[in-house]
Amino acid sequence: MAAPKGQAFPWTHQETLHLIHAYQDKWYALQRGQLRSSQWEEIAANVAARCGYTGHLHPSKTAVQCRHKMEKLRQRFRAEKRRLSHATASPWPYFDLINNLLRGPLPISARPYEQHHKSIDSNSDENRSKSRSVSQILRNRNCSGENEEEEEEEEGQEMCWKVAAEIGLVAERLVGIESARMEMMKEAEMRRMAMEKKRIEMILDSEHKILSSISKAFGSPSPKRLKIGQHS
Repeated sequence: MAAPKGQAFPWTHQETLHLIHAYQDKWYALQRGQLRSSQWEEIAANVAARCGYTGHLHPSKTAVQCRHKMEKLRQRFRAEKRRLSHATASPWPYFDLINNLLRGPLPISARPYEQHHKSIDSNSDENRSKSRSVSQILRNRNCSGENEEEEEEEEGQEMCWKVAAEIGLVAERLVGIESARMEMMKEAEMRRMAMEKKRIEMILDSEHKILSSISKAFGSPSPKRLKIGQHS
């Protein structure tokens, strides 16, 4: 029974081994170049054929799942390689496979003739026996590939919405900060004006006291006290 949409089955040991070998064949054929989406589709179909999966009766892995799995295998290999010393071996079962994959194939001239001849024969038989299964799986994946592209597009749109929402929140925070700053400036200006008014009142009061003292000394009536805004 096929896996429900959105549900991912964990990779089995057999699937992982076949993925490494299928990726190695395709990667070396491209002279270690970058794989396109269609080539990942071929790898996924190759893995399904090697595992004996046919049609929609088995939970075969998609091209996107194969690509993500290889990325994780490479990351795990780098972590294992940093952790290991020269005198120890990695307990990770895929270490040697990934190591050989990244080191590259031996030149044909460096391989024993008998081993090279047997390898060609076995690979030819295997390719002939599985070519029909791979072709069938690729045809079945044409529709599913379109669905995956739609899902990736939806994920991209969802990510854009999330980014837009985050930008909106940041903008709201900036507006709030600016409003608080303007309010603080307004309050500071009001306090400054109040202090200035008080300072002027103190100056006028001092002048009034001086004039009153002078008037008393000469016997003149005391002048009226001026208020702020009152003309003499």
